[in-house]
Amino acid sequence: MHSARHRVQSPPAEGTGDAEDAQPAPAAFLAQLGTARSDWPMDRQAAATLPGRPASAAVARRFVRITAAMWRLSAETVADVELCMSELVTNAVTHTASRRVHCRLWSARGVLFLEVDDEGVRDRPQAGAAGEEDEHGRGMVLVETFTAAWGTLPRPGYGGKTVWAALLLPRG
Repeated sequence: MHSARHRVQSPPAEGTGDAEDAQPAPAAFLAQLGTARSDWPMDRQAAATLPGRPASAAVARRFVRITAAMWRLSAETVADVELCMSELVTNAVTHTASRRVHCRLWSARGVLFLEVDDEGVRDRPQAGAAGEEDEHGRGMVLVETFTAAWGTLPRPGYGGKTVWAALLLPRG
């Protein structure tokens, strides 16, 4: 079973503008995003395994920029993906005892997925409300703001979990 937030947008219709023009989608689309990795054929995929330390967030951003250049993603999409991947990796190395994290970018059906595997079983990210003076606690709020959906999946047989986020790609 996966957990995910409930504000999801459907992919834009062919020939429309950006994903921002999308209308709210039914819960069925949310369920599809949570299981897309096993159900949807991938258009493309890239992955990197990084050490479980804070400096890996910067390496993850570089991984996103290199992959995005090869995939010719728009500058706006790259900025959003870079921020979200950085937050997911930061959460993994800050809130779990992971020796390494595995980052993936893949796309299917006009959706770009970000995934970070970690070795933490109990620590599931939450989008909470950080206080004005808090130095931490805004990462998943940012992920929630810049993505169509996000959630977690257990990694049976491997231990740990996958934290995923989905961004709707602009149609062009």
